[in-house]
Amino acid sequence: MPDNRYNDYLDSTNFETLHEVEVVQPRLQEIILLNDDYTSVDFVITLLMRVFNKNMLDAQTITQFVHNTGEGSCGVYPYDIAELKFSIATNFIRESGMPLRLVLRDVV
Repeated sequence: MPDNRYNDYLDSTNFETLHEVEVVQPRLQEIILLNDDYTSVDFVITLLMRVFNKNMLDAQTITQFVHNTGEGSCGVYPYDIAELKFSIATNFIRESGMPLRLVLRDVV
């Protein structure tokens, strides 16, 4: 003989259905590379290629732009990814003994 307890439970339970779902875009952060007079060009290119997945031409272009203007963008990422890449890059810079600095900025 079938057990009707499960059907009785479903009949007595009220389910509320959500009809609207609000999707919010993640907050974006830009990682800015600041120029200094001590860090080598080769190191900056290596950093951009390893941490920020830039190809050689993009890394050279960004490095030259930073040298000429004083700062340049390594990339724009969602907040969590930007924080992770910032930490990885900062650790790589410190372990190499370089004085290079990075800054996180909100993208408006």
